[in-house]
Order: sequence, then C-alpha cells, then structure tokens
Amino acid sequence: MTEEEDKQKLSILLTHWIEHNKGHAQEFKRWADKAKGFDGVVSEELLDAVKHMEEVNDALSNALERMNNSG
Repeated sequence: MTEEEDKQKLSILLTHWIEHNKGHAQEFKRWADKAKGFDGVVSEELLDAVKHMEEVNDALSNALERMNNSG
C-alpha cells in the first residue's frame, strides 16, 4: 500500500472504531442501569467503563481530525 492508501484506510478505521465504541458505550449504560437493581458497585464500574470509552473516542476523534487537516 502507498502512504496515501494507508491514510485513507486509517481514516476509515478511525471512523469505524469511533462508531463501534459508541455502540458499546450505549450497551454498557443499558446494563449499568439494569445492574443498579442488583449490584450498585457493578453499575458504577460499568459507568466508569463508559467514561473511559468516551475518553478513548475523544482521542480517536482527535486523531481523525488531525489526519483530515493534515494535507
């Protein structure tokens, strides 16, 4: 692959990873809500995972933005 092809591929992957992580975060939130009923600590851990997933997505979004703005 050429460098330009690699950049295009990475741009596609970053977009996919961001959307994929959003789906996981939604599922974590759904299960955190369910877990409140039987284990508040588990619920809190799941919400902590959501927070970290959002941090990961911020980093991935920053990388995607940088790639799109670098000629």
